[in-house]
Formats: sequence, structure tokens, C-alpha cells
Amino acid sequence: MTRLLATAQFDSLWYWVLQVVIWTIICGRTLGVPYDMLLRARHDPDVAARVDLLASVAAERVAGLADRAGTAIAAGTGFVLAGLAGLGFWSGIEVAQAVFMLAAPLAAVGFSVVRLALWIRRSRLVGPHLVLALGWRRICHQTIAILAILAAVTVATLLHGRAI
Repeated sequence: MTRLLATAQFDSLWYWVLQVVIWTIICGRTLGVPYDMLLRARHDPDVAARVDLLASVAAERVAGLADRAGTAIAAGTGFVLAGLAGLGFWSGIEVAQAVFMLAAPLAAVGFSVVRLALWIRRSRLVGPHLVLALGWRRICHQTIAILAILAAVTVATLLHGRAI
């Protein structure tokens, strides 16, 4: 029972459930636009207009945050990730390894979202080009998710000598 309730270790069921839930949520929406709306926007002009609105509002919000505090957020994120990596892989603390294996790919997705938001705001992207950009970015996030889970499995197997 204690193995089932352990929270941040590679042999915990809850860690893998958390991995799946987080990546499902991240890949289900790109810049706040649900994937089903992207599919419907290709054929329905009303949905396409809503996608344009949702994406432009989210892009302005994210880009504005990046303008105001982007450097501080990037520095803080880098500091925390470096600390987790050092504690986890140099000191051998499994909890830090598990958090790092979840947080590092999420930071990559966050960087990707900021870049997309800045691009949408700068180029005033709308219509089919916006739908295409959001769809491609979703594929990128899915790729990061798959690689993140595979990397976590590999770390759990190689460093701790146990198969998941």
C-alpha cells in the first residue's frame, strides 16, 4: 500500500498517472485552443473566427507576460531545473530526478508556447495559417510528451535497476 501512495518516485503508480494526465492536458490544447476546434475550424467559418479570437487573446496574454517578466521567469526556471538536476543526478535523490524528468520537458513546452505567442502577435496570424500553426505546434508538444515519458522510463530503468 505504501508503494501505491508514494508520490514522486519512479516506482509509484501516482507518478505515472501524473505524467499521463499532465501530457494529456498539455497536448489537448495549444495556446488555449482545444484540438477539436482546430479540426472544425477547417470547415466551419464560425469556428475559425472563434479560433482566431481565442488564439489572439491567449497570444497577447502570453506575449505580454513574456515582455514584462520573461527574463526573470526564464532565469528562475533555469535555476530550479539546474538545482533539481544537481540534486537528482549528482546527489542521487530520486524525488528530484522524478520532478526534473517532468519539469524539464514542461519548460520546453512553455518556451515553445511563448515563441508561438510572440510569432502570432508579431505577424497577426489568422485564418487557415493560424490553424495550421496551432496544429503543427500540437504535434511538437506530442513529440515532446512521448520523448519525456520515454526518458523517464529510461532513467528509472538505468539508474535504479528496475523495470516499470
